[in-house]
Amino acid sequence: MDIVYQLVHGLSGLPAQESRLARFFLDNFAQIPEATIEELAAKAGVSPATLQHFSRSIGCADINDFIGQVRHQQQESRLNKTAAPMLGDAAWMDPHTLQQLAKNAGVGRDVLDRFSHSIGRDSSEDILSLIRQRLQDFSQQESRVAQTILSDVGFAASATIEQLATAAGVSPATITRFARAAGCDDIRDLRMKLAQASAPVTTGDMPGPWRERLGQIQQSLNTQLSELSPAAVERAASLLKQARAVHIFSASTADSPFASLLQYRLLTLGYPANVCQDPALMGITASMLGAGQVLVVFAGSPAGSALVAAVHQARWAGAEIVIIGQQESALSHQQNVTLPLNDPRYGSLLVIDLLCDGMAHR
Repeated sequence: MDIVYQLVHGLSGLPAQESRLARFFLDNFAQIPEATIEELAAKAGVSPATLQHFSRSIGCADINDFIGQVRHQQQESRLNKTAAPMLGDAAWMDPHTLQQLAKNAGVGRDVLDRFSHSIGRDSSEDILSLIRQRLQDFSQQESRVAQTILSDVGFAASATIEQLATAAGVSPATITRFARAAGCDDIRDLRMKLAQASAPVTTGDMPGPWRERLGQIQQSLNTQLSELSPAAVERAASLLKQARAVHIFSASTADSPFASLLQYRLLTLGYPANVCQDPALMGITASMLGAGQVLVVFAGSPAGSALVAAVHQARWAGAEIVIIGQQESALSHQQNVTLPLNDPRYGSLLVIDLLCDGMAHR
């Protein structure tokens, strides 16, 4: 049983009192196994009998079964974060395990990619994702090639080495070096991977309006990726992974589902996370934050004065701030980690995936 899913589902599918209990348990997920039934009842402000009824409502036999399910999920999360298997284990060929082995051995990403390619275990990531991730690692000349490719993938996939060099303003030799730095054998291998990455999704007999909508979503996601800084995403994922606790605020009702989704994803990864969607309570929550804690704010909509004040208060108290929203807004501050949104809906979903993937693979 996925007990976190059951709790999140209970927020909207249970009566008011039990929905509040579901929120209480999500906000205090890490402390549940250490507390007695009486302590849980006292902290939640309900009777032990109500806890028993709540446990049965979400599919558990009783409150002891509920606590056991929470403990089991926390243990599973910890197991999922253990070190990679020793060489010789049948699972060592997994790409993530290879990355861990390379990291332990002090091997660079380019060497790892060439080794993976030589044994037929190419990374499951497409070439465009890899280029975006390595923008900070390329030399100045290689970065110009990367930007040229990302700005027009179709051209890069069919261009000769001389044409691509001219478009990027570099020498053909730089194109060859870039191809190897991107994990390819040569320019032909790079062109083939670019062609695969830019190939349109097969739509079959999909109705015309559906195809049009799919194209709009793909364009939105491509634009969102081009506006995100890999360094900023990595920094935000690092802060979340190292935080003693994560608090998530939302600027509006439209942002609330994404705040709840991020909380769910963090809890399933084994990281404590709390959501606050009530502007009146944001200031109180912010006043209790401090060093070692992270405040994530979803602000696809303009932030109200209460949220702005709460974020300033949290920053003053020493908390790290991650803004997922408009690049320039009342929440802007040079100390923030800002992940700009091109599309508040699909952009928010993409950013959540990138952050959680970054935490899981670090």
